[in-house]
Amino acid sequence: MNENNNGNGSGNKRGAMKRTHYILQPDARDKEKQHLENEEEEVQTKVTKLEQPQKKVKRNGVLIIMYPPEAGLGRTKEIPESSKIIIGRQPGVEVQLINDSVSRQHAQIISNNGKYMIRDMGSTNGTYVNDTMIRGRRFIKNQDMIRVGTVLLKFLHGDQYETIYHDEVYRLTIIDALTDAYNKRYLIDYLDREIERTKRSDYPLSLVMIDIDHFKEFNDNYGHLIGDLVLKEVARRIKSTVRKNEIFARYGGEEFTVALPDTGLKGAMEFAERARKAVGDNKMNTEGSMVTVTISLGVYTFDPNHENINSPEELIQKADTNLYKAKNAGRNCVVYE
Repeated sequence: MNENNNGNGSGNKRGAMKRTHYILQPDARDKEKQHLENEEEEVQTKVTKLEQPQKKVKRNGVLIIMYPPEAGLGRTKEIPESSKIIIGRQPGVEVQLINDSVSRQHAQIISNNGKYMIRDMGSTNGTYVNDTMIRGRRFIKNQDMIRVGTVLLKFLHGDQYETIYHDEVYRLTIIDALTDAYNKRYLIDYLDREIERTKRSDYPLSLVMIDIDHFKEFNDNYGHLIGDLVLKEVARRIKSTVRKNEIFARYGGEEFTVALPDTGLKGAMEFAERARKAVGDNKMNTEGSMVTVTISLGVYTFDPNHENINSPEELIQKADTNLYKAKNAGRNCVVYE
């Protein structure tokens, strides 16, 4: 009996130990399982956050006045969703442009469901999108150029509006919007730096001043709208002869300038003759009328080994003197010194 009792007792003790061991083991596994589940949940939460789509901000369309400066260069007008705005000279319209080439109620832009459409309102000088006259209505898209009379406006729309807007505002500080040439301000800054570089390098710097012959007659006979078309086409033709390292600028009115770094008199004369032929050899189409346009050019080369020039104005004056000699010599020619 004692043996049986002892055996049972010892058996019970070992059984208790086993049961105790058995109870602890599942608990450890449960803790490990819970730990893994927590880690998995944390990973899933992080992935879910990364995959959440970002909400798009809806942007209204915007017009920016690009040209001429007196029309309010850089001024903007927002076009709200589901709205209609009128562009014209008349007081009270949404986009008032004080310019004789603009009709009182010139054009209308209609916004509907994220799309924008423009229509001419029977204007005298027409409405153009990217240099094409519109008839009836036409959809407009981001970065389209709109012309009402002689006023240029740029249309912006979309998620990249702010970036494009700041880029355009910067361009307005250095680029002439009508001709897409650098403006006078940029030219002066460039020449100021280039004159100093020329002195250090001992390489020549040439400057070509260009004037459109009898340009006033185009404005008087055909109007400023045709005059602007002539300016654009003359600029385009001259620009086609300019290399990447050279600077083409609109100096003012119907005058242009080309700066030719590291270029002597011979090279400058060759360039000027190419530009003269590019403009005058073929007639220009201006609203259905074929007209012949010529230019006069004055060339001056600054050689730091033979003279000293201290300012952009001094260099421009020397080239301008030769330009007037070309005009007095009968126009449509090149004069150099």
